[in-house]
Amino acid sequence: MERFPSPPEHDVVEVGSTYASVAAGFPSEGYSSSTAANWWPLHLLWQGEADPSAPELAKVDPVLRLLLLGDGFTTRNLACLTRDRIQSHLIDNGSVELVAELGTLPAQMQRLAQDLAQMGSPLMRRRVWLSGTTSRHPLLYATSWWNPEHLLEHLPDPTKPIGQNLIQERLETFRELCNLYFGQADPIAHLLGCSGPFWARHYLLLHKGKPLTVIYEVFSPRLGIQGIQRRTAAVTEAATCGSDWALAEMR
Repeated sequence: MERFPSPPEHDVVEVGSTYASVAAGFPSEGYSSSTAANWWPLHLLWQGEADPSAPELAKVDPVLRLLLLGDGFTTRNLACLTRDRIQSHLIDNGSVELVAELGTLPAQMQRLAQDLAQMGSPLMRRRVWLSGTTSRHPLLYATSWWNPEHLLEHLPDPTKPIGQNLIQERLETFRELCNLYFGQADPIAHLLGCSGPFWARHYLLLHKGKPLTVIYEVFSPRLGIQGIQRRTAAVTEAATCGSDWALAEMR
């Protein structure tokens, strides 16, 4: 049986004008507080614009393709697909200098570098993984970069997903899809509990025409049609009768 990380137990405390996570409860083996060079960018096999007609997307599972190219809140889309409330697990959250962060980007990620440059320096970098509240199964790994003031203003509860915060704030935003990525990263494979390669994307979230945050998301391959069907059936059966199959499928 595959081993999946349990939701970390963490406290969130304010430190001056920012807040930081106490991630002692997060699984070990590389999941401690990050350094400037440790946000797990993919080792790329392919990257390109978020274009639905790109030939590379023709054979991608339709559910994953919708997640990659959809312009709605990721947490809401995941909740609709899994029929489970989505929970955010904070890995770490801290200040990084723009120049140092740009130095960690793979050479192919030029568009991401351009978008981060719009945000100024220093940046607040926040890393999370998302799961269903019932299944606790890792669905996605994400990194977001913020202006510190924007983070405090628009993400009042860092333990909740970004989408849930913004919906609660009733903040009008526009999502500009930028690039798609396909590649491998061992820490992400360990976190998501499955081997890659993985599909990922980055996009800008704009408010009143100005960048609010840059978000990089890596999706679990289990978000394909067959994986979603099995996970949804398991969640439903576990809720009704708690069968051994359903409980095992959710682990």
